[in-house]
Amino acid sequence: MVYVFPGTLPLSIESPGAGPAPATEISLDVCEEILDNGLRLLMDPDPKSPTVSFMTFVDAGARDELKPGTTGLAHVFEHMMFRGTKRFPNYDETLAPLGPELNASTSQDMTTYYVNVPSSALEKVIDVESDRFQNMTFTNETFRMELGTVREERRRSHVDSPTGTLYSRLYELAYQVHPYHHPVIGWEEDLEKNMTYEDGLEFYRTYYSPKRTVLVVSGGFDVSWLRDQVREHYDAWKRQPEPDLEVPREPPQKEERRDCIIWKDDQVTPKMMVGYHGPEMSLDAPDYCVLDVISQLLFMRSQRLAKRLYTDLQLVESISGWITGSKDPNLFIIYASLKKGGTTAKVLEIVDEELERLRGEKVSERELVKAKNALAASMLYSLDRPYAVARSLGFHQIAGGDYRLLMRIEARYQTITRADVQNVAQRIFRAANRTVVELLPKSSAQST
Repeated sequence: MVYVFPGTLPLSIESPGAGPAPATEISLDVCEEILDNGLRLLMDPDPKSPTVSFMTFVDAGARDELKPGTTGLAHVFEHMMFRGTKRFPNYDETLAPLGPELNASTSQDMTTYYVNVPSSALEKVIDVESDRFQNMTFTNETFRMELGTVREERRRSHVDSPTGTLYSRLYELAYQVHPYHHPVIGWEEDLEKNMTYEDGLEFYRTYYSPKRTVLVVSGGFDVSWLRDQVREHYDAWKRQPEPDLEVPREPPQKEERRDCIIWKDDQVTPKMMVGYHGPEMSLDAPDYCVLDVISQLLFMRSQRLAKRLYTDLQLVESISGWITGSKDPNLFIIYASLKKGGTTAKVLEIVDEELERLRGEKVSERELVKAKNALAASMLYSLDRPYAVARSLGFHQIAGGDYRLLMRIEARYQTITRADVQNVAQRIFRAANRTVVELLPKSSAQST
């Protein structure tokens, strides 16, 4: 893997007519292989690395839970995949002697598994990983056990978490038709009583197939050797018919949606999330990259909105904003955690003022270049080790349809103009296009 970073973009641009700043170039030596059964292998070798990251991306997430009563099923299967097989009945104990870092996660669009080990242990990892994806032990008993584990996780991360509750409610309200409506971890009723073993078996057979799986390996290994190993261990994995999946498209939002959650105690400070409908992660939807730049213009600590709320007025403990990368049109989210005694109405008023400023006037060239600098540096730092490279490649392959999108998005940042920022702000940051959810301490209910 090669990263070329010829220097930060200049901040001393004297006029809007100044020439283009030098771009950051990210070059990855990726080798791609597609097996006869449809399994995709992406390899990014680094001969100098003593470690290797072996990642498996399954093209199945909360977005695919279209059958009524099955919300949270993708996440349940993330847990199921650690149950073991006949050959390796205890997954953790089998890999423990290798000294691995390993874990998994589920999102709206995909489920991700990773094992980071010394390069000398890669052969064993391939043996174990290929076995668990093809031969995972699946019984009604183990399925019900993992449902119980996920219910407890849901309680901790959503029911008892102010931020988790706020985030779930934002998506529930912002999406009325699309499956982004429901939380990745699922609705409690589905996990408690609606989901069946048969649902789980159908999901496993449908989505855990080679055609919907991407292997990404980054670090110290020989490409020819790895290609042969993957063929040897994964060739027998049978291709499954593609699911007849028709994800409903979310219609345009025509008016602002709001909700206020009163928390169960006074230990929490006021919080707020605002979500504006935006595009999917695609160069065919160019607003995505512009919104990434806007997030830097507003939320870098020394920039417009963050500086005003955090530094100047000291109204918030934290303030952030981002466009969520995804297969389908998602949200540009603004999240604020207020200081004790603060009011969400005042924070939202200032947010609106700064968004209107973006809509009404072009940002300065200096501000724009500074935002591009930050994005270039952030992208570079996000590729600082094999795991980070593998994660980025797999994410862009699943969510964006092509791992090369990682490099193309970076190049697109450099072409964004001041007029682009203003035009996108005018289209996206409209009251009718947003959802606002507040979360207030319990005593707020008595004072209203």
